[in-house]
Amino acid sequence: MGGRLTEGELESIKAISRAELERAFAGLNIRITGDARAFWRVEVDHWLRGRGPLPNSGESLSFGWLGGSGAVSFDLIALKAVQYAPPGTSRQAIVEGIGRGIGRVAAHEFAHQILNAGLVHNTGDENSYEYPSPDRAAQYYGELHWTTARVFLEQKLR
Repeated sequence: MGGRLTEGELESIKAISRAELERAFAGLNIRITGDARAFWRVEVDHWLRGRGPLPNSGESLSFGWLGGSGAVSFDLIALKAVQYAPPGTSRQAIVEGIGRGIGRVAAHEFAHQILNAGLVHNTGDENSYEYPSPDRAAQYYGELHWTTARVFLEQKLR
């Protein structure tokens, strides 16, 4: 990308990821906040090791009536945003892709927490929030939508 991310770019990534979360949960009875004591929460970390040999893009634990906690790997999402950038993509467009990627992984992780880890994955639609992998261009540069989980989110978040 031509060097480290600037403070301005990091702030842009934060704003874009939050906007993506707002878009993902629009119309549902949920408020996106920066409060670390929120009922369901996802933090952005540098790197998530996971249980297997490869790093995870995100992970969550659902605590049922006690809420949930999760994390998103900034470094992995940034690497994938660069990897899936179309040839000639500007630095600004890659920064925006990182922001969308983080917000979209966070939306997926929130869905795991809200729905008690079930009913979330949909391997049949790469353009969905429910797709279980960040290894796709749509995660960063396309439009995503809910498929199977949306109905259950609407039932839970009335």
